[in-house]
Amino acid sequence: MFSKAFFSIVAATALFAASASAICPGYNLGITQTGSNTNPDYGVWQVFDDSCNIVDQVIATNPCTVGVFDCSPAPITFTGLHLDGLNYACRSDVNSGSCNGHAIQVCCRNDGN
Repeated sequence: MFSKAFFSIVAATALFAASASAICPGYNLGITQTGSNTNPDYGVWQVFDDSCNIVDQVIATNPCTVGVFDCSPAPITFTGLHLDGLNYACRSDVNSGSCNGHAIQVCCRNDGN
C-alpha cells in the first residue's frame, strides 16, 4: 500500500515536470520568427509567454527598426524587448523550447525595469 508521503512525492514530481516544460525556464517571454506575411517583403515575429500564448506580434521588413526589439550588430539577434511599458533583456538559451512548431530564438526576462 502506498503512503501519503509517496503520493506527495509523485505530485511534486509531476508539478516540477509540468513547470520544466516552459518554453523559456526562468524567463518571462520568448521570441520567434513564425514566417512571412502575405507580402514576401515582410516577416512575422511573435512574442510568446511560457504557455505559448501570443502576447505580441510584429510584422515588418526590419523588426529592429519598429521600436519593439533591441538588436545586436551582425549577426543580428534580439537583445531587448519593449512591451506594455516594460523592458526585457533577451538572450538565447539552450533550454528554450518551441511554440506551435517554431523554435524560440531568444528568451526575455524583466529584471524590474
